[in-house]
Amino acid sequence: MSMLPTFEEMRRAAHRMLGDVQDELRSDWRPAAGPTADQAEHLLRARKAIAAAKDALNDAAEEGP
Repeated sequence: MSMLPTFEEMRRAAHRMLGDVQDELRSDWRPAAGPTADQAEHLLRARKAIAAAKDALNDAAEEGP
């Protein structure tokens, strides 16, 4: 019997981890320690990429057998 996870188990774990990353990136910063304007722009791009990755994982679940 294989101890390797199924695709669905890996997909769910990855989706959960991406959710954790989203939560971390939404965290509050200490006063005067927030991102610069340039960093905020990159942060927004990162958040959009994470959301797109979660959408792709959801699409993969719908494409299952």
